[in-house]
Amino acid sequence: MTARAASPRLAVGLYRVSTAEQGQSGLGLEAQQAGVRAFVAAQGWVMVAEHSDVASGKDDRRPGFQSALAACRRLRATLIATRLDRITRRAHTLSQLLEDGVSLRAADMPGANDLMLRIYAAMAQNERS
Repeated sequence: MTARAASPRLAVGLYRVSTAEQGQSGLGLEAQQAGVRAFVAAQGWVMVAEHSDVASGKDDRRPGFQSALAACRRLRATLIATRLDRITRRAHTLSQLLEDGVSLRAADMPGANDLMLRIYAAMAQNERS
């Protein structure tokens, strides 16, 4: 019997800035993209899609966010952002994603487990308030 090589893990990048000015400059989005791409490469994963938004993290209806989630579910990919608050600033949203089986990671805390992600999401929501 020959062992088959495991398929590489798939990743979907998500980038978000809050203001139109940040979005037009491109600097915030470009820096996030570089960080996520470096993280994915270091893990040996394959980037299959990238999505971005210029909107508040408290709005879960962001088109890039929704497209990224759809890609993750369809491809069984992991959602990656540079920081957790780039995904959402709503603790409930993050908890629901984890409960629904969406795999997600923040490049700045690669070892965080689901409990840690929930705690950091609550802190991000409080920071937004």
